[in-house]
Amino acid sequence: MKLLIAVIFVVLVCSAAQPQSVPQLADGKITGTGFVITVPPDTSVEIGANSESEHGFYIELPTHAPSPDSPALRRSTATTEHISSHRYIAFDTKWDIGDMPSLQAVVDNIASNLLDNIPPRIVGSGDVTLDANLPVRLGTLPARRLVIKYRDSEKKPAIRQVIVAYNARKDASAIVYLLVLNTTQQNFQEDVTVFSKVLAGFKLTDQ
Repeated sequence: MKLLIAVIFVVLVCSAAQPQSVPQLADGKITGTGFVITVPPDTSVEIGANSESEHGFYIELPTHAPSPDSPALRRSTATTEHISSHRYIAFDTKWDIGDMPSLQAVVDNIASNLLDNIPPRIVGSGDVTLDANLPVRLGTLPARRLVIKYRDSEKKPAIRQVIVAYNARKDASAIVYLLVLNTTQQNFQEDVTVFSKVLAGFKLTDQ
């Protein structure tokens, strides 16, 4: 009987969550489920480039003006996951299917599994520390800013900031938003400026 109830609960939760869609690109804006982001000008953005941006986007740093044959906003044409740099911004959305019931639950999961939340190809040693866990806002949503420090695969001191927000929607489905800045300690001041602009461009929608 308990097993039957558990199965019914999972089915109900999954049915409440809508299928995740790939964001749409137009007029310098990225529109996805429940959000729209205005990206900084002269920024090349790629949709669905890797597992960190499967339902979001990826910006390789430093930013550069797009060339005529490489539009500013484009979908990934890669057939395999790629991260060509240790410096990038990634944004993703995830539906809560019962395993992420609150913002605190998501934050706790990341904080207790720091190494698992960094792509293996860019992390070097297993010496990963949570340097800060600070309140912040993503649009109008309460959020947390996790500051993670580690040495990357090139043995350089690296910094990873993760903005985590939780949107409990009226349709009973909740969305987790993850905005990530990954960079080296040396390039942090330059890259966090772009990151702040992306963060400021985020707005919630009713979609």
